[in-house]
Amino acid sequence: MTPKQRLALIVFQEYECESCRTQGIRIKREPNELEIHRIRAGVEGGSYENHRNLMVLCTKHHEILSSALRKAMRIQA
Repeated sequence: MTPKQRLALIVFQEYECESCRTQGIRIKREPNELEIHRIRAGVEGGSYENHRNLMVLCTKHHEILSSALRKAMRIQA
């Protein structure tokens, strides 16, 4: 994913974490406070090429989700 594509996705999500938004928390964040998460992991064939496989998350929620997925898949980080 190029920096331009990353920023376009963040702009599309209005500079908000999708997980925070589902909890009713609407905080505009700086682009460097947001990360792109692959819904279908790379080890499962997920890529950054399909925008439907991507989520914009704050650093906190990205770490929580990634840790939970690694634990579920029994992958050592």
